[in-house]
Amino acid sequence: MDKISSVELAAQRQRTAEAAAAAARVDVEFEAVAAVREGEPVEDVSEVSGIGSADLRDLEKAAGDLPQG
Repeated sequence: MDKISSVELAAQRQRTAEAAAAAARVDVEFEAVAAVREGEPVEDVSEVSGIGSADLRDLEKAAGDLPQG
C-alpha cells in the first residue's frame, strides 16, 4: 500500500470517529435534557453528563419546543 492510501485510510478513520463522537454527544445532550425535564437535579445531571449546569439549562430552554419524552 502506498503512503497516500495509508493517509486516506487514516483520514477516513478519523472522520468516522469524529462523526461517532458528535452523534454520541447529541445522545448525551438529549438524555440529559430528558432527565432534567423528568425532575432530576441539574447539578447531578451535569456531573454525570459532563455538561456544565448553565449549558444544560440553556439546552433545556432551547429544546423547549421539542416533545418531552
